[in-house]
Amino acid sequence: MVAIAINTLKEFLRNKILYAIVWLAVILILFSIILVQLTITQTDKVFIDSALTIIEIFALITTLFLWSYLLYNEIQKNTILLILSKNPSRANFIIWKFLGFSILIFLIYIIFTIAFVLAWLFLKYKMGVHINLLNKYYYLAIYLSFLKILVLLAFIIFFSTFVSPFIVLLVSIGIYIISHSLSFVKFYLVAAKKLSPDSVGYKIMDVFYYIFPNFQDLSLKEYLLSPYLGDYNFYHIVISSLSSLWYIVILLILAVLIFNKREF
Repeated sequence: MVAIAINTLKEFLRNKILYAIVWLAVILILFSIILVQLTITQTDKVFIDSALTIIEIFALITTLFLWSYLLYNEIQKNTILLILSKNPSRANFIIWKFLGFSILIFLIYIIFTIAFVLAWLFLKYKMGVHINLLNKYYYLAIYLSFLKILVLLAFIIFFSTFVSPFIVLLVSIGIYIISHSLSFVKFYLVAAKKLSPDSVGYKIMDVFYYIFPNFQDLSLKEYLLSPYLGDYNFYHIVISSLSSLWYIVILLILAVLIFNKREF
């Protein structure tokens, strides 16, 4: 069973597209140094904003484009029959595929974090830009971004069990956008008095609010850029982590249930 995760990791590590995406992301993270040079004030915030955005966007691109075609290709090429003939259950196949790709994402985040640190060192010692790299919130932001991508990966795996890669791609992008904006839209509509808490529309939005993951809770970038930075609640980190784990477990269970009913 562990071999499934290892083979998944090896398969992606042989993918040249992966290296192209990772190198482009690293170059852009380092390119944020140039963006800092073009700014007069708040250079630290420009660097943090651009670097964290690049890290998440390229992790998202890697997950969307590589995984969405993985299961489909294995079914189309009948390689999945060879794997399942070696007696792993279909549940183990899904779970260990998820774990294998999660390790890949983790390695990508490590590479991106190293690029982030290198860019910071250059800004600090060559340009005199004051950014406190020992600030734990930078790494918490990267950690929460990693959780966000894992939740999205679970969604992609779930949809990959019964729809085509193109539909998986569209739906996953939609989920990413909705999960980021739903809490903000809900707050804005109530604050602007365009939606009453007692209205049917508000209750419908509440249903979607609890169905979709709240990616806004997994985003620390806005918090880091706030001029009123205080002590971030550790309890919130724990709740966000457990909530992400809950979505992952539920989606993988649903993926296994659907995958068990498929015929090849």
